[in-house]
This record gives sequence, structure tokens and C-alpha cells, in this order.
Amino acid sequence: MKKLIITLGFRLFLVCAVAAIALGFTYSVVEKRITAQESKRRADAALSVFASINAEPQEDAQLTASLQGSYPDLIGVFKGLDSSGGIIGYAFVLKSKGYNFITMAVGVDSNGKVLGIKIVTNEETPGLGATAAENPTFIDQFNGKGPEQLVLKKDVDAVTSATFTSRGITNGVNMALDMWNTIQQNG
Repeated sequence: MKKLIITLGFRLFLVCAVAAIALGFTYSVVEKRITAQESKRRADAALSVFASINAEPQEDAQLTASLQGSYPDLIGVFKGLDSSGGIIGYAFVLKSKGYNFITMAVGVDSNGKVLGIKIVTNEETPGLGATAAENPTFIDQFNGKGPEQLVLKKDVDAVTSATFTSRGITNGVNMALDMWNTIQQNG
């Protein structure tokens, strides 16, 4: 009986080891593609929030790194450049917590006003929280607001039955406005 248990245990170990090695190899093969797709998704979101001011997004890894110490949910910062190369806005790609996580890009112009919001991914409940994240009427009410912090149900109307998501998106916008203020103060 002991020999049977040891034999089965060894076989199970071998199967798990082979599966782990195969999974590690597969990941190493596709890792660069995953990184490139994530980078493209962030850049597309930044381009989307800069559409109203015709700015060209340029990711700033140094600015992102300097802000991530204070804002750990920040994923990336894009400068919005005009045709002469001057900065006319920023796009902040970040994660915010609604009921689950929402990854979004928030565009802020040089005056601290929200240019737009683009939801990159959302893990909210379909039919409830996801309706707020996909609702253009809700998302568009942030445009033109700032640089002061926004208060849900005062400055922004929440979506009925999606209060957590509404709060999460509002908190994400407030985080972007706070980062914009930090950039302005630090030059």
C-alpha cells in the first residue's frame, strides 16, 4: 500500500512538473506580445481622451515612475503634445476600485479640466456596475470639470444600482486631478 501511494505521488509530481515547465515556456514565448498589447491599449486610450484637443500622446516613463511612489494605482502617464511639441494636457492611465477594478484613462488639459475618460477594462458586474462604466451619459458628465476634487452626488450624478462603480470612476478622476496638481506644483 505504501509503495502504491509513493508511486502515485511521484507520478502526480511528474505531471505537475511537466505542466509547470510547459506553462513557463509558453509565457516566455508570449511575454513580449502581451507587453506590446498592453502598451498599445494604453496608447489608444490616451489618444482617445486627447481627441477633443487634437493632441499627440507621448508616454513619459520617467514621469510615471516619479508619480507611482505616491500613486501606486498609476499605470502610465502620457503627455499631450500639440503640433509644435508643447504640452497641452496629460492622460493618466490608472486603476481604480469600484466593486471590482476599473482601468481607465483620464485626460486633463493644461487648465486642469477633464478632457474625457476612456474605460480600458472593467471587471464590474455585467448588468449592474458595468452599465455605469459603459454609459456615455455618466462618463461625459466629468468633461470640463476640475481642477478641484469632484464629489459624487454633488458634482457628478451616480448611476442607479451602480454606486460602487460610480464612486470608483469618480475616485479615478480625482486621482488624475490630484496627479495633475502635483505636476503643476513640481513644475
